[in-house]
Amino acid sequence: MDKQKKWAGWLVLTVIAALAAVALAMTNQVTEGPIRQQNMERAHGALMELFPEADDFEAITLTDGEELQSAYAVKKAGDTVGYAATIASQGYAGPVEVIVGMEPDFVLRGIRVGGSEFKETEGLGSKAKEPAFTGQFQGKQPPLALGKEIEGISGATITSTAVVEGTNQAVDTLKAHLGQGQAAPGSDHAMVSEKPTQTQNPAAAVQTEGGRTANASVIGYAGPVLVRLTLDEKGAISDLRIGGERMMETVGVGTRVMEESFTSQFIGKTPPIQAGDVELLSGATISSTAAVEAVNQAAAFLTDNGE
Repeated sequence: MDKQKKWAGWLVLTVIAALAAVALAMTNQVTEGPIRQQNMERAHGALMELFPEADDFEAITLTDGEELQSAYAVKKAGDTVGYAATIASQGYAGPVEVIVGMEPDFVLRGIRVGGSEFKETEGLGSKAKEPAFTGQFQGKQPPLALGKEIEGISGATITSTAVVEGTNQAVDTLKAHLGQGQAAPGSDHAMVSEKPTQTQNPAAAVQTEGGRTANASVIGYAGPVLVRLTLDEKGAISDLRIGGERMMETVGVGTRVMEESFTSQFIGKTPPIQAGDVELLSGATISSTAAVEAVNQAAAFLTDNGE
């Protein structure tokens, strides 16, 4: 009898769980459409604010692996009057979406910050959405640097960095996609995009005494982690430097990826580097993982270009 009661109890629980799953799935189906519509309306409103003279936004087809969420050629009477791109960078509490408006010469028309998943701290990171911060970008030519062209938000360095880096990456990626070159010299993204194409700058891979060298950067905990990688004639890593002028990782924690004790693990190994091939830094997993991904991106660029 007790056994029958137990089975009956399990059966009831199973039915309840199944009904809950069905109800959740139905709720998702009902809400997914309106949420998508709200996001589209919000993005369209931002584009109209940046380009009030536009009469059409012609979608630009993106390829797999590109970081952009969307891109448009902005039209007026059939003529291109600018470009717009949407990208998301990792902020303090989650994704920070940046809609970037550009003139035909890629000077910034302006930016809009937010997104449906924007969760930055109220009164601190949330100030990234305000005109007092976003207005600094208008009329400037990327790449931009926090503390130079753009004044960060006090107490919200991570959020400020996410917006600046997102803006730079959006312009870099769109330039590459349109075949108009890579970022200006000095940009962390100047040499390798996430998915190299035939429009890559020929200077992206250079011949050095130790082999062929390329750069790549991946967003870490607080900003881009730039690597400079050299492969020897056999395709093994002969030299690795990690850092960059916009290195914002936590001093004494994430910055340890720059130290020889970490970079020396890669020497002699043939990319791609797999999990377990190197020891990630305790307390700096995000920075370490970003460094490994950047190494693999730089190596893939050299390999894909016949190196």
